[in-house]
Formats: sequence, C-alpha cells, structure tokens
Amino acid sequence: MGRIIAIANQKGGVGKTTTAINLAACLAEAGQKILIIDIDPQGNTTSGFGLSKTDIEKTVYEVLLGECNIKDAIVENIIDNLDILPSNVNLAGAEIDLIDVDNREYIFCLLYTSDAADEEDSVDLGGCRILKKKKNEGE
Repeated sequence: MGRIIAIANQKGGVGKTTTAINLAACLAEAGQKILIIDIDPQGNTTSGFGLSKTDIEKTVYEVLLGECNIKDAIVENIIDNLDILPSNVNLAGAEIDLIDVDNREYIFCLLYTSDAADEEDSVDLGGCRILKKKKNEGE
C-alpha cells in the first residue's frame, strides 16, 4: 500500500518545494512509484522538474474545476518512476471558482473516487478511494 507524504508550512521560504522535489526524486531513484501533486499557484515544483508552467494545458486547476480528468492531467515519467500533476498561476483563482461547490475541501478524494475503474485499481484510505499506479509491463 502506498503512502501519502504532505509537506506543508504556512511560512514561505522554509524549503517546502525544495524538500518535495528532492524527496520525490530520491524515492523515484530508489525505485518507488511517485506521484507528486503541485498545489501551489507559483508552480515551482512543476518548473523544478523542467516543465514549462506556461505551456501546460491541463493542470491541477482544470482537474479541480472538472474541466479534465485527473488521469489526463498527470504528466508521466518526467523522470523514471515519477509522475507529476502540474500547477500554474491559474490555480490562484480556484478558491473563487469553487466558492459554491459543496465539500470542496474533499474534491481530490471525490475526483479519485469517481475515476477509479474498479476496486482492483484502487485502495480505500479513510473513505477516499485512491488509484493505484499501474506497474510497468515486465515488472
């Protein structure tokens, strides 16, 4: 079963993004399957992995608004074993765009639940169905 690691602190400039990028890269290098979700409107984790924030069309923002499927927004194998759900400045408007959405605090759980094809493809974490990452063929 996978683990969720959240790196959070209200103060800026304490190394959250740097820690996330380096931890994800090290775990991926060690053979762990990693999905890093950039939920910062600055998108520094996205650009830290070499993706252009301005060229990405499907980001966490579009997923939150239901404009695209979460699977379609994930950029796969930016390095071996590491996928990213990218972000950009559009995310700054999500709070206003989602003001009338019930249970918006749980939107990722709801999105993952609705995307889970069947129970074999997902695990249940406290009522939130999380998709399992498919193993590469030949593993």
